[in-house]
Amino acid sequence: MPVRGVFTAADEAFLAKGQALLGQVRAECDVQAFHKVLDHLWFVIGESNRYIDEQAPWALRKTDPVRMETVLYVLAEVLRHLAILIQPFMPDAMSKLLDQLAVPAHERNFSVLTPEHALKSGTPLPAPQGVFPRYVEPEPVK
Repeated sequence: MPVRGVFTAADEAFLAKGQALLGQVRAECDVQAFHKVLDHLWFVIGESNRYIDEQAPWALRKTDPVRMETVLYVLAEVLRHLAILIQPFMPDAMSKLLDQLAVPAHERNFSVLTPEHALKSGTPLPAPQGVFPRYVEPEPVK
């Protein structure tokens, strides 16, 4: 797990979006608006893409490796929130993602979506593996 450093305002704002998801998801589930649950989740997935593009950890690796670690930590923590909340819709894929984040099986429920249960800096991560299988175009029938 990347080492958490000092958070910037951008880090805090992005983390807040991930942390807000639980309340948003619960409110939509209470009225069985599952399509809106997915809207909230997809919004934060989009924010994840924007955050990574803006922070550019690939460039930070050369100029500020400590900041790069913090950016990757923040992204991993938001991914933890997303993966736990997406589990009811995609259990196998999110289980694989949570495995990649070294989240123990007993910490994969909504009750751990708190700052007290955030990812631990420096936790060893397993070797990266794909969450979704690569699509291979089938050979045309001759």
